[in-house]
Amino acid sequence: MSSTRPGRIGPKVAEWVAAQAPTTEWSTALVDLGELPFLDEEDMPRNGNYAKPHTQAWASQVFESDAIVIVTPQYNRSFPAPIKNAVDMLFAEWQAKPVALVGYGWTGAEDATADLTKVLTHVKADVVGSTGLHFPDDLTPEGAVTVSGEKRDELVALLAALSVKVEAPVDAPR
Repeated sequence: MSSTRPGRIGPKVAEWVAAQAPTTEWSTALVDLGELPFLDEEDMPRNGNYAKPHTQAWASQVFESDAIVIVTPQYNRSFPAPIKNAVDMLFAEWQAKPVALVGYGWTGAEDATADLTKVLTHVKADVVGSTGLHFPDDLTPEGAVTVSGEKRDELVALLAALSVKVEAPVDAPR
């Protein structure tokens, strides 16, 4: 969850997205990026010399995850600062990490997921795709999820694409 606004609906959207994951194959963990402080390491992330416990914990969480689904709103035609901070805190941990993006907002967060794809691709993450939830068709501004079967199927297909990347042989490129 990358929104930190008071009254945010990100947790509701993230919970709904997590509930769509195949429960027999996946275990999921919701991460609130609002709990990460802004980048405060002395050394550059590229060097991997993380001195702060919160950075070490975040690095372990990303590294040990088989895949990541980022749920993000769109603010002012892009993604919010906490997700950029979370990406910027690390470097090697993102390499070849399968990532799927789920945006939400009035335009389905198309600009936010496109911008985030550029950032994640730069750190060599493997972005498998994105989908967007639109107000008021797929959810209400208060966070009630009203997704159609077609939109749910789109998310399930995105999660299946993510699963294919996770199941690829270790020596195969991700």
